[in-house]
Amino acid sequence: MTKTILIFTLLFNLISCAKTTKIESLKNETEIIKNNVEQENNEITIKYSTPIKGYNVSVKWLIRGKLEVQWSEKFSGPAILTFENIDTKEESWVLHPEFTIDINEENLKYLTFKNGEFVKNQSFTQISKYTKPKLEKVGTTHKEEDDLGYTYIPFFFQDVDFDGIDELILTYATTYEKGGSQNKIFKSPGYDSLEFSEMTNEPYTNFSGFYQGNPSADAYSYTTIDYKNKTITHHGLSGAGGSGSIIYEFKKSQTEDDYQLFKKTDTNNYENWEINETTIYKYDNYGKIINVDKTKTTNG
Repeated sequence: MTKTILIFTLLFNLISCAKTTKIESLKNETEIIKNNVEQENNEITIKYSTPIKGYNVSVKWLIRGKLEVQWSEKFSGPAILTFENIDTKEESWVLHPEFTIDINEENLKYLTFKNGEFVKNQSFTQISKYTKPKLEKVGTTHKEEDDLGYTYIPFFFQDVDFDGIDELILTYATTYEKGGSQNKIFKSPGYDSLEFSEMTNEPYTNFSGFYQGNPSADAYSYTTIDYKNKTITHHGLSGAGGSGSIIYEFKKSQTEDDYQLFKKTDTNNYENWEINETTIYKYDNYGKIINVDKTKTTNG
């Protein structure tokens, strides 16, 4: 009962404070957790053995079943991540919609199976070692990440908006059919907020495959960052026999020490790359579109 009250209190507070565009998504995530509670799936507590980027991190995790990835023996489900600042002891938390971590062999006894299928689990606490990405800067080179191999990491910290402050990046457990997985980006707590706040503006709402989900499948949808030129690029398919990319360009703000979006180039190649369509958006200093330029060309 304590578990149920804790989870729904946190989620009610989150939904009450959420923007209208996020409420429906949060309600869906709440329903998933509600179903887990009704199925008597008890929460699992994960505590990381060492601080991560200045935080003591713990996780309250509800398993909803086997991870839907071929040949995977892992489990996945929603989780609440709590970050305690090691200096101030202030706590912040975020909801991870699709979390997974290796369960230690000695804790598998707490899981119940029937005919080889997961049924439910008892509560237990596990101390885990945090694994960080192999690259100092994830997403800078797609090929290099492939060569380094892949280890799923549910969250990590990295600056993605060029202000020198690391954001919190969540990686969904389930990968796409052709590799890559969905990401969520959060601004870290600062002087104006004690909580992690989700970044709901472009290009941060559609990060995917930023930390590769299945590099051997050569992910069709992935995000890369060029820190030197201050650009973020989303790569993906644009239909039969074609591909596309969206390049976001940033420039130094005139009044602040951060960078602001000033240009977006959306390019699509289709019909076996015979037709090219490009749309260029330009923004003012307030993020408002002030000009749209479209071109269409045919190769050959």
